[in-house]
Amino acid sequence: MRRSLWFWFVLVLLVVFPWGANRLYSGFYITLFTRIFIYALIVVGYDLLAGYTGMVSYGHALFFGTGAYLTGMLLKHWTPWFWPPLILTFLAGALVAYIIGFLSIRTRHIYFVFLTFAFAQFFFVTANSWNYVGASNGLSAIPKPLIFPGIDLSGEKAFYYFALAFSLIGFILARRITVSPFGKVMVGIRENEERTQFLGYDTRKIILRVFVISGIYGSLAGALMAAFNSFVSPSLYHPAVSGEIIIMTLLGGMGSLTGPLIGTAIVIILGDILSSWLAESWMMIIGAVFVLVILFSPGGIMALSRRWGAWLRKGGALDHPSA
Repeated sequence: MRRSLWFWFVLVLLVVFPWGANRLYSGFYITLFTRIFIYALIVVGYDLLAGYTGMVSYGHALFFGTGAYLTGMLLKHWTPWFWPPLILTFLAGALVAYIIGFLSIRTRHIYFVFLTFAFAQFFFVTANSWNYVGASNGLSAIPKPLIFPGIDLSGEKAFYYFALAFSLIGFILARRITVSPFGKVMVGIRENEERTQFLGYDTRKIILRVFVISGIYGSLAGALMAAFNSFVSPSLYHPAVSGEIIIMTLLGGMGSLTGPLIGTAIVIILGDILSSWLAESWMMIIGAVFVLVILFSPGGIMALSRRWGAWLRKGGALDHPSA
């Protein structure tokens, strides 16, 4: 009940936020939160794979970049409508994730991490050198797409609400997955894959399905980013983007969905504030915050909030995480 109240409270705040931001501040904050919603989509998908299934990937920028490039090309050269590129991005993301997942999930642990990293690097180098997609210059002047006749996403508020709706739907679907019997098997694989196999489940097929779902989330987030920025560059494939996704997920707390959303908001908001003061050094501050959270609350901010909640209810001392 309490979680439901918090959900609706935050949702109402996000719905009314653009009007207050325009009156009190500027469109900068609307743009900032739109970016949070876009990254939230890929982070939620990543949490399904890494947090719930235990398969940590260091190549999720691959899907982000692929969705962005495909959507950018389609909007620039084929159609002004957003829906056809979104559908094709959905299908392309699923196909790319299936192929890469099929080849990658035969490995585990550090081998899986480096194999996904290698695939992302291949796409990064290809995008940097392929003239058809602009090579190192990327794609520019991507038009703002139409979503309904006479309604496009050129306005800040319009894109804000569209991205909010997209991330909200993605979150709800992910939540439904995690509480379903399929979600219970995902957690079983994370906790003990051999035992899950002994119970009769084909763990490879299940991991592959989760990998495909996660890839779709990442590709759709890339599609939104391409339309939002009106520009796509090879940097979307960069390992730093995959690293940011991992940091956002770990900072908030893997395997909780809500935690990675909080981590996403913290990284993006702190990044924008600190980068204006410290230029390129802002990542050092983010790194320091990340290290402190991991040292004192390995389960992320969500675990820390649960410990605080238990302390407030019991009035006792907080238990320190075991080494």
